[in-house]
Amino acid sequence: MKYLCTNCNYIYDTAFWDDEEEVNIWQELDMCPVCEEYDTFHGIEEEVNYIDDNSRLESIEIEHFPEVIIEWDKLVVSVWNEIHPMWEDHRIASVSLYDEYWDLIEEKYLELEEEPRVVFDFDDLDEYEIRVKCSQHWVWGKRFVN
Repeated sequence: MKYLCTNCNYIYDTAFWDDEEEVNIWQELDMCPVCEEYDTFHGIEEEVNYIDDNSRLESIEIEHFPEVIIEWDKLVVSVWNEIHPMWEDHRIASVSLYDEYWDLIEEKYLELEEEPRVVFDFDDLDEYEIRVKCSQHWVWGKRFVN
């Protein structure tokens, strides 16, 4: 999730460490680290690039394609067979699970040393969406219907 400071236009992204402002990922910010004003952050809707047909994917889409396996009550998501780079400047930052109404159920953040693979508890949703956030290539989404 990204947040915008309405006072100075600083953008805080919960998935990335900000070295310059020394803001850690997952950190709750009550005060903007740039202008030091309180309660000025508002959520920003991120544009999602949808991957709909895996038979005609371009190379950039293939790299961010979420593969899903349902194992009992778990949903296992791998980002393109777990081979997406996980480097400092190019990595999968998070994988998110949304319900059929596009409400966020859970978002899992990935560390540099982790493979781009996450496991969600799964409650038999008829429709759901997986979103993959890449540090260089935006947010990618794929909708699934059981």
